[in-house]
Amino acid sequence: MKHLIFLSTLILFYFITCSQPKIDKITWVGQNNEYLNIGKEKAILQKGMEYQEFKISKIEKNDFIILSKKDNKEKLEQKYNIVHLTNDTLILSPNGADFFELCQPNEKNQYIFVNNMLNYKFVELYLEYSFKARYDTIRIVLYIDSTKKSRIVIKDEYFDEAKVYTSPILDYEYESLVKILSSCDISCIPEEGEMIEEVCQNSFLEIRYNDQIKIFKGCARFPANCNAKFSNFLLDYIFKKTGLDAPKRFGFWVY
Repeated sequence: MKHLIFLSTLILFYFITCSQPKIDKITWVGQNNEYLNIGKEKAILQKGMEYQEFKISKIEKNDFIILSKKDNKEKLEQKYNIVHLTNDTLILSPNGADFFELCQPNEKNQYIFVNNMLNYKFVELYLEYSFKARYDTIRIVLYIDSTKKSRIVIKDEYFDEAKVYTSPILDYEYESLVKILSSCDISCIPEEGEMIEEVCQNSFLEIRYNDQIKIFKGCARFPANCNAKFSNFLLDYIFKKTGLDAPKRFGFWVY
């Protein structure tokens, strides 16, 4: 009987722990597309193409969070009371005047954020990119969609030969891609990038999500909070699926 009671207590504790909402590891989005990513040690705020990084001085899951940042060698610290926290909504109230102005406040001087993972609906990604390998030009075409279909075409344009790889994207790979794309606001990025490098002229990226289509040509500057992660994901994914020794970077979003 004692073992049964102990087991029941463990099961109850497990479900209570798992059901509690978490403020970290979630991309929260404000009323005017302010993207707030909260981690264990730092928080990142994106407003359009502007980017700020804060240190988390202290965090109490259902009580408050304290963010800090150095400004001209002076440390600024701001406390935000957690008014409401569920898996889909976060409401913060700044304690006093807010140094950082996280997002547009409501009439009660509260910041209302929603969980973007619950609202972001990935549809498909299409990438074309060319680079020179010795004397040849290699063209890469990558396609991934929400049904987890994946297709990679590697074409040697000099010999006019192509190899096609159609192994499906794995669950953890797909989840990683969607998490990266949902963690930043790509709607604010100019679609026509600068042609400051020759490689940029051979770059084309299309992302379909929710009811939007974003097309990037040339060297488009991606937000700093997702730039490296997105670039590394694509490079690693193409290499794993094809074994191709891909270039160290893609010119269309890094400059």
